[in-house]
Amino acid sequence: MKRLALEQEVALSVGDATVDCRVAALSGGEAALAPLDPADSGMLPAASAGASLVFTHGGRLVMLRGAMYRATGEADLRFAEKSSGSGHVVAEQRRKAARLPITLPATIRQLDDEGTPFGEERQLVTRDISIGGFAVATGVGGFSPGAHVQFALILTSGEMLSGTAIVVRAASEMSGLRFDKLAPADRVKLAGFLAGRQSNRGPRSAAGAR
Repeated sequence: MKRLALEQEVALSVGDATVDCRVAALSGGEAALAPLDPADSGMLPAASAGASLVFTHGGRLVMLRGAMYRATGEADLRFAEKSSGSGHVVAEQRRKAARLPITLPATIRQLDDEGTPFGEERQLVTRDISIGGFAVATGVGGFSPGAHVQFALILTSGEMLSGTAIVVRAASEMSGLRFDKLAPADRVKLAGFLAGRQSNRGPRSAAGAR
């Protein structure tokens, strides 16, 4: 909880539901959270001992496991971390490595050395995705390793993530990309999306390219 800061954006997840929040107050081992969209708070239960809080700190992803409950009203959410020693560090390492086989629409366009888009805009689909990057099925004519691209991914909720990435692997009509520039708010949004998906699947081993 020491890594949290007031007004920081975080993603609070319980099961399949994820709500983007800001940190309204910190007291001891508890954080008071205010949903960015108050209407979203209805997706969460009144209380749960199986909640997770995901946010970025120092450019890295952190996931805390704990309990959540409603305090003074529907939009007054509280989160308390479970006392698990270095568990959040382990969770962070697992989250950074976890890569889930999820198919999402992906729009990709290559960038030149000055960061200017060139060539055709390609409509592809992801083969898997993690907090660190994703892989796309390219068909004939993949991207060369080291190439820089701009991308836009559409999550199943309809929300869009966009930024730039570097091609780190190309093989058998597939390219693996590592995120280069992705806004902190979008990274938190992606982390919440992955946390909700992984909670249903259970632990999986890393696969694909980073």
